[in-house]
Amino acid sequence: DEVAIFASASEAFSKKNINCSIDESIERFRDVMFAAGERNIPVRGYVSCVLGCPYQGEVPTESVARLSEKLVEMGCREISLGDTIGVGTPIKTIEMLRDVERVVDMSMLAVHFHDTYGQALANIFAAVKECGISVIDSSVAGLGGCPYAAGASGNVATEDVVYMLNGMSIDTGINLEKLVDAGTYICNVLDQPRRSKAG
Repeated sequence: DEVAIFASASEAFSKKNINCSIDESIERFRDVMFAAGERNIPVRGYVSCVLGCPYQGEVPTESVARLSEKLVEMGCREISLGDTIGVGTPIKTIEMLRDVERVVDMSMLAVHFHDTYGQALANIFAAVKECGISVIDSSVAGLGGCPYAAGASGNVATEDVVYMLNGMSIDTGINLEKLVDAGTYICNVLDQPRRSKAG
């Protein structure tokens, strides 16, 4: 079991997504953290809009770092840094991760990219190769998205990520053929098109 808490590095997005300011969200999370701690349930923190916001535009990397540090101090076991609207590029990804690494160890960080502008795999490659990231959020067949981020496409497809990592000689322990079958199945059930390219 695991609990997830969702914060945003953008004030505007925080208000749209969870109807409160960043500081108010931190206060709300304290009760969740306490309850999870009493039951020995680990908590994963998510930071949205780490590379841009649909409402305020640019998001300073310092805001991402500060919020990530607060979530770790509260007891989150891992922080997933999300490019919610998929506007990030490899250089911006590296710069953001380097700033966050000043306050949170890279081993506690994960990345979460949406593929709106076709940059997700390039950003993941940069995060893995240049920064040592080893945890990547993805979605079978690229399904998903965010209702409060107009125009944002779904998450990067797990099939595409696994294909790329295989090509980098990184062992994920995932059977790509079975993964593709799972993507085909769920897309048929949901009557949704596949967004993955590797199968």
